[in-house]
Amino acid sequence: MCRLYISKGSIDLSNALKLAAKYDPYMPSDRKQHGDGWGFVAMSQREFFYYKSGLPAWEDPTVVPMREAVLAHARAAFPGEPVGPAHSHPYMAHLDDGRIIFVAHNGSVDKKALAAELGIDPTGYTDSFVLTLFLAKNWGNPDKAVENAMRYVKTALNLAVLEFPSLRAYAYTYYRGPREYYAMYLIKEGGAVAVVSSTLLRHIEYSGEELKSGTLLAF
Repeated sequence: MCRLYISKGSIDLSNALKLAAKYDPYMPSDRKQHGDGWGFVAMSQREFFYYKSGLPAWEDPTVVPMREAVLAHARAAFPGEPVGPAHSHPYMAHLDDGRIIFVAHNGSVDKKALAAELGIDPTGYTDSFVLTLFLAKNWGNPDKAVENAMRYVKTALNLAVLEFPSLRAYAYTYYRGPREYYAMYLIKEGGAVAVVSSTLLRHIEYSGEELKSGTLLAF
């Protein structure tokens, strides 16, 4: 259970993320907060700033720098999953062709089955980290990678993936839980484009177009 956004262009959604993490009326549990750490990557073609913290996003004074592309995530850990800055999103993975992908995920997947497919021991890792390894292994074809990951979905496969150095952004949404919580929205404002978790819309002035479950968007 998490909140996230991925953006390209001049649009600052960082405060909206922190407010959505602090209180989320759509969250399908009594917690109503995403306080198990947060992180971001902000990049241009020649550099990226990568930050992860175990603090609740709203308690951390760290500012998300404005760059050409940004991916940010606030986490609510599932019971039994590890917590701490190492387990905050986004996760980073190096591809065989030299690219780097950063992955943020909302939902849960079958960690044991994914780990068995990869031939690794999942002990001490989150389901989203193992999912990142799976996506990285198959990212030569992003559409196929996401399609294959669907086999392991428990609640949702809401994904945001940012590539370096191409700055190619991907957003995918698929969910089996409540729409008001899991739905993701496309924002276009001037020349900027973003995809956000539903709760962020409560804290921004922009309107959003709901993405149909099963949509993979690249921009």
